[in-house]
Amino acid sequence: LGGWNDSLGDKYSRLVNNPAARQRFIKHVMEFLAKYDFDGLDLDWEYPKCWQVDCKKGPDSDKAAFGAFVKELKEAFIPKGYLLSAAVSPNKIVIDAGYDVPVVSKYLDWIAVMTYDYHGQWDKKTGHVAPFYEHPEADVNYFNANYSIHYWIAQGADRRKLILGMPLYGQSFQLENSANTGLNAKAPGPGQSGEFTGAAGFLAYYEICDNIKNKGWTVVQDPYRAMGPYAYKGNQWVSFDDEDIIRRKSEYIKAMNLGGGMIWALDLDDFKNRCGGGRHPLLSVIRNVLASPGGEYSTETITKVPDAAFTKPSPALPSSVEPLPFPSAPPQSTSTATPLVDTDSEFKMVCYFTNWAWYRQGVGKYLPSDIDPDLCTHIIYGFAVLDGDQLIIKPHDSWADFDNKFYEKVTAFKGKGIKVLIAIGGWNDSAGDKYSKLVNNPSARRRFIAHVVDFIEKNNFDGLDLDWEYPKCWQVDCTKGPEADKQAFADFVTELHAALRPKGLLLSAAVSPNRKVVDAGYDVPTLSRYLDWIAIMTYDYHGQWDKITGIAAPMYAHPEDEDVTFNTNFSVNYWINQGADRKKLVMGLPLYGQSFSLADNSNHGLNAPTYGGGEAGEETRARGFLSYYEICTNIIKKGWNVVRDKKFRIGPYAYLRDQWVSFDDAAMLRYKSEYIRNMGLGGGMVWALDLDDFKNICGCENYPLLRTINRVLRNYKVPDPQCQLGVDQPPSPATSSPKPTESWQTPKPQPPWQTEKPHTEKPTSRPPPTTSLPCDGRLFVPHKYNCNQYYLCNQGHLMVQNCPTGLFWNEDHCDWPENTKCHPDATTTEVSLSSPVIEQTTPRPYKPGTVDDTFDGTYKVVCYFTNWAWYRQDAGKYLPEDIDPRLCTHIAYGFAVLDPNTLTIKPHDSWADIDNEFYARVVKLKSRGIKILIALGGWNDSLGSKYSHLVNDPNARSKFVDHVLGFIEEYGFDGLDLDWEYPKCWQVDCNKGPQSDKQGFAALVTELSFAFKQKGLLLSAAVSPSKTVIDAGYDVPVLSQYLDWIALMTYDYHGHWDKQTGHVAPLDYYPGDAYDYFNANYSVNYWIEMGASPSKLILGVPFYGQSFSLADATRNGLNEKSYGPGEAGDYTRAGGFLAFYEVCERVKRRSWTVTRDPLGRIGPYAFSGNQWVSYDDIAEIRRKSRFIKDHNLGGGMLWALDLDDFKNTCGCGKYPLLTTLNNELRGVPMEIDLENCT
Repeated sequence: LGGWNDSLGDKYSRLVNNPAARQRFIKHVMEFLAKYDFDGLDLDWEYPKCWQVDCKKGPDSDKAAFGAFVKELKEAFIPKGYLLSAAVSPNKIVIDAGYDVPVVSKYLDWIAVMTYDYHGQWDKKTGHVAPFYEHPEADVNYFNANYSIHYWIAQGADRRKLILGMPLYGQSFQLENSANTGLNAKAPGPGQSGEFTGAAGFLAYYEICDNIKNKGWTVVQDPYRAMGPYAYKGNQWVSFDDEDIIRRKSEYIKAMNLGGGMIWALDLDDFKNRCGGGRHPLLSVIRNVLASPGGEYSTETITKVPDAAFTKPSPALPSSVEPLPFPSAPPQSTSTATPLVDTDSEFKMVCYFTNWAWYRQGVGKYLPSDIDPDLCTHIIYGFAVLDGDQLIIKPHDSWADFDNKFYEKVTAFKGKGIKVLIAIGGWNDSAGDKYSKLVNNPSARRRFIAHVVDFIEKNNFDGLDLDWEYPKCWQVDCTKGPEADKQAFADFVTELHAALRPKGLLLSAAVSPNRKVVDAGYDVPTLSRYLDWIAIMTYDYHGQWDKITGIAAPMYAHPEDEDVTFNTNFSVNYWINQGADRKKLVMGLPLYGQSFSLADNSNHGLNAPTYGGGEAGEETRARGFLSYYEICTNIIKKGWNVVRDKKFRIGPYAYLRDQWVSFDDAAMLRYKSEYIRNMGLGGGMVWALDLDDFKNICGCENYPLLRTINRVLRNYKVPDPQCQLGVDQPPSPATSSPKPTESWQTPKPQPPWQTEKPHTEKPTSRPPPTTSLPCDGRLFVPHKYNCNQYYLCNQGHLMVQNCPTGLFWNEDHCDWPENTKCHPDATTTEVSLSSPVIEQTTPRPYKPGTVDDTFDGTYKVVCYFTNWAWYRQDAGKYLPEDIDPRLCTHIAYGFAVLDPNTLTIKPHDSWADIDNEFYARVVKLKSRGIKILIALGGWNDSLGSKYSHLVNDPNARSKFVDHVLGFIEEYGFDGLDLDWEYPKCWQVDCNKGPQSDKQGFAALVTELSFAFKQKGLLLSAAVSPSKTVIDAGYDVPVLSQYLDWIALMTYDYHGHWDKQTGHVAPLDYYPGDAYDYFNANYSVNYWIEMGASPSKLILGVPFYGQSFSLADATRNGLNEKSYGPGEAGDYTRAGGFLAFYEVCERVKRRSWTVTRDPLGRIGPYAFSGNQWVSYDDIAEIRRKSRFIKDHNLGGGMLWALDLDDFKNTCGCGKYPLLTTLNNELRGVPMEIDLENCT
């Protein structure tokens, strides 16, 4: 139903936006399908909101209405067994505007993505009809099938429901100048109509192949293989897909585990064999590829690896095809008349040669003669060393270097056009202080430089590679070296450059990937300016020293990572954002693996306990280390099991009994090489030549890894044998730690949550724009709402860009938040720990005297009232009459609970709620202009499956909605606050709940919203700050659309469950925190990034502290060991927890010591003896209030009213924290002018 022409005008919009019209349509279409005996309906409205691609034409409501239409159609179709599908846009902008992706993915049987017509006559210049991958000459980086598919998946589409569209036609153009026949050539009009199709700008495949075969058209294949061919003759030009690109797209469908392929259209293929390739040549290719086995991920346990573990599939069975995010370089036939590589390639291939590998026996012996000169642009000879007495360079092994003439033999490759450098340093030579002594002594530097120039020239090298590991952080210990190392090393590099450059000598350095080492040891802008390249050693992130299994060289963060900065993508982007020129960055690629000995043979997944390094290899003879040729031998000959990550976040790992190794195989290195190319880096570096399978003992090819890299970066022409190592095993399921539970009266503490850093499947530094704005002479423009984003002028239009996670935009670069205007402490300077800095701002004017004036409608202050605090004794007792109505715009009454039998709402404590009339006493505050909601759930009530049963059962949801409306009306509430902790991740364990919880919860929210809106009732939810929980449990765009606000519980990031001290609610990352995403700033921005409207986000602030009992009372800082929760408070009586009034009493009357962060990244902590507590004081509440304003959030939420100093126990006035929040957000005056109460 539909199509381009029928999508003209507003009729589809009128249909979907009218519930009565939808029902009439559904009834009629069911009769239509039955009458004509169809199996179902395919929706081809082009497009919701963006009528015929114009997103200005349609109303915003099209998006949700189309989702509702699809849902209602499917619900009507199911009893009849009818199918429901849709043909959808590949354009990111249309997807965002017109499709509620999770909803359409849930209810459609498949989604046919029309991945064609990216370019056509309308562009007024030539372009390909259906690019496969991003092309170097593309104007828009998301106009390609690969991007579109990944974007649909990223927005929530089930990949098994995605159908890749393939065109059996071409888009044709009339060239302005018949001599200019390439891509992007000016084309003022459409190509001439075909003999049979009769449409200008369009040719069927059978017309194209006839033009080529019989009419002399010239065909041009894309050397990057990013798109299909184009053909031209005279001023006529056409782009199309041929059998090869159709085959590759079909293989991509299998490799990406998509649902299948779609073609437009049957009548456009050569269905009558006009060109001699058989009938339906293109469709036959698709059929042959997709009909062959091997497309799905196997979950069966395979205990025996076939003898031929390296398989070379036939063209019809490409079992080794990988779901690459970018195209690989084309395999071409070998020719002795031409170079095997593209000699004009812009990418370096830096290869380390080690002068000790020749001492190995047997197949591991590696000599200069084993070097393949076609595979390297630069060779680094490793190593020379630093003479500890004279501080000058000297040979490491004169027997190899001179007596056996290795220097001479390796530098002889200069005759092949390769640059050969001598490397100084390495891990072992970096022990001790000698390099620090050298760089910090100007006269020693001068002496070294004079000597090294002579050394280089005498031994015929082309330059020097510096491999000191590392300035300031000697062998990764940043406490060993002086801070002066950083500047001194920069000075050293500057001076070396000045001496080497006039002689035409090169200068490079191998550097750390570790953020802490980069910060401590490298003046990045200086190194980038004076080094010819910077080789980042993006490997050895994990190894035997961790005592648990880990991946040697992760590409991206993985859900099971303990430190999400430990991956290649983060390291590369961090170097760039510290000032490195990306064209000078050379990315390290390991040709070896890190190995481990498992503590438990049955626990062989990631992060499994180990008792040491793996057994030494037969050739390399180093425990915890295996060359690639030793790894592939173990897999082929010894039957090691192989596990791969299908998302390519990490390379594979292999195991057998208690032996375990992580490594990069050819597929992973192909992926990383594509990343290098598409990030615009300077090239790749390998450690090391002698570790690849250079003698082909595993039966694939010589140097299988290094050749793979060269195929991508330098168009290496030896055909790819497409070997896959081993047989994949399913990954081991992650084990979850038991979570602590609390007594029913404990206020909302949550156990820790596991999370991962956001990453993109597609490594690119140029995210697609969400809008197109003119530059108006500006190069950079800050994003109006998102501190993490900015706009870059690109070809006259502003394109949105992202800073790396944790960094904010600062005028013309990405920077630490505290240095930017987006940060609430942007103007502060470091002061003593006892004197926090508070930026003074002018609050909104407060006008006392009338109820209506207590809230100006801008910021919400959402106050949680707890119905158990009245059971506390004496000063801790809290009653409804203790609420100060000036200080809340909304009150959430906590809690009602869910009846597990009827799945309906009921009071939690009828003695308080009804018999003591707490419901009525709190609701009475409505007369003061406050909105009162009943909160359902809480930590304890979220135990078990009852909420999941509710949301996943449409009938139960309908019953719940009807019942809760009656409940709210009966007790006089203004709405409902949902506090299920959490969909899919029940009490933070994401292994407990079904995936359907996410959509089920969204459906409950949607249905509640529709019912509530008609009665003027409010609907809100308290939600998790954890990325993992957000991803698993929340359909963020739907929640943002249908909830009146979303209260982020941005607290309990740390607590006694960590077994070490930590702050309850960090505002920003604090150096030393194990995770740089355990903070409110990250959580807020992630919710926004996932689609939440900032104005609907309410920032949670705690009016309590998390307390700890220290293991050692003398070690009382952050991240110190604790043996359990702190002692219970006098009134709250919960171990590990203190109300703010209990904290301030300890500080004021018991002389606890207080420590503050002068930059306000975290609130204070206090300690006495072995007792320790972290909390938020007045200054931190003020900072968070300003954060709310600076980020245009909807307001603040507090847990909870009874935990502030509501009786002025500490002499800071009543409700010092809540009054501060109101003073900043609403202009309520402060009773006492204090920076802090403790």
